[in-house]
Amino acid sequence: MIKQVITRAGLLLALVSITTLASAQGKYGATPEDSVQCVQCLSLYQEFMKQKAYTDALPHLRCATTVCPASSKKMYLDLAKVRKYQLAKEKDAATQALLADSLYQAYDMRIASFGQRTYVLGRKGVDMLKYTPDRAQEIYATLKESVDGRKEKSEAGPLAAYYQVLYNLYQNGEATKEQMLEEYLRIMGYVEANMANTGGGEDGEDGEDAGTNYYELARNNINELFFQVADCADIGSIVGKLMGERPDDAELHERLLKVMNTKECTEEPSYLPLAEKVHKAKPSSESAYGLGLYLAKQRDMSGSLKYMKEAVDLCSDCTDRVKYLLKAGQVASAAGAHGQSRSFANQVLQVEPSNGEALILIGNAIAASASGCAEPEVWGPNWLAYDYYQRAKSLDPGVADKASERMAACAARFPEQAKAFFHQLSEGQSFQVTCGGWNESTTVRVRK
Repeated sequence: MIKQVITRAGLLLALVSITTLASAQGKYGATPEDSVQCVQCLSLYQEFMKQKAYTDALPHLRCATTVCPASSKKMYLDLAKVRKYQLAKEKDAATQALLADSLYQAYDMRIASFGQRTYVLGRKGVDMLKYTPDRAQEIYATLKESVDGRKEKSEAGPLAAYYQVLYNLYQNGEATKEQMLEEYLRIMGYVEANMANTGGGEDGEDGEDAGTNYYELARNNINELFFQVADCADIGSIVGKLMGERPDDAELHERLLKVMNTKECTEEPSYLPLAEKVHKAKPSSESAYGLGLYLAKQRDMSGSLKYMKEAVDLCSDCTDRVKYLLKAGQVASAAGAHGQSRSFANQVLQVEPSNGEALILIGNAIAASASGCAEPEVWGPNWLAYDYYQRAKSLDPGVADKASERMAACAARFPEQAKAFFHQLSEGQSFQVTCGGWNESTTVRVRK
């Protein structure tokens, strides 16, 4: 690689800095000579970093961290950046291992000079999992110390990495399902606390890792790992054990119920006692949703709808509001309360305009309203429902199959061409739907 040359302006700045700070001691070194060397090294490495000449910056970084380790926190961030740059370019496994250790040493040096131990260990653990994932026990110890120390102040990356390495240990027979559940409850508690609080990161110069999107990604990754490990029988057994051991731990019970709700483990013997206990102690959207789920599985849609509406009302701005609204809409649809179903679905669309499940609910409500109308008005709801199913299919690939089935069912109820012609209707013509109390425009379609 051709060595880049420092600009004259950069060199002049370095010399001015040296002259100005040559007498500084302590932070810039133990002696006046150290101060001169320190400031020179800092200035030169910073100039090379500006040019992205990371290889050229490295010797000056080493100089600064050796001569004046407490002079700048940023130089440790830059040292880590340089090591990651080298790791990305290096192909030799042995050299990669050495570079990884040098990266981890940069974190240790930062801790020695500037503290923030649990915070920095979180960052270190994330990189350890990326570059040396085979060192699972060491990574686990590093991230555990970070998460145990920071709790709900933990960043999204260390939380997700901690659960990932625990999963890796489980895969190797070095962790149990019970550990996976208990740590899932704890870590998800920290994730959700941060999702409710979208404030910035504690250490801004390290880059943001505290926004809601980061924690949503962490939550999704953690959920995916946990649900690969535990089925409802496992969860139900562990829940029963924990309830027996900690009968008065209301916070634990709430988290256990959330897990069972997420997996819809409503048929486990421990489910109903848990949901009732949580709801009696402190009615919440989660406990109301749990009881609604249970009653829906028992085919008591009227009773279920009551609790689902309560879940929505108790969750004015919680992170699971869309989930509660969708389930309330589905239960209302099953109960024949199509107006309520559409209302819940419209509330979902206000938050997620491309939510296919909500569009399908509206289509279902419209299609169900066709009875009681005469021709040609009776055809309108099927045409309009078809529109909603088609829109769901185009916007949300996850519901494509379901939407296609509903579209086919609607198409089977389209009028034959002769019937449409009798009412002076032709395919592609605009049609105002009034049957069922709707007032929307759709397109005339005939059976093929």
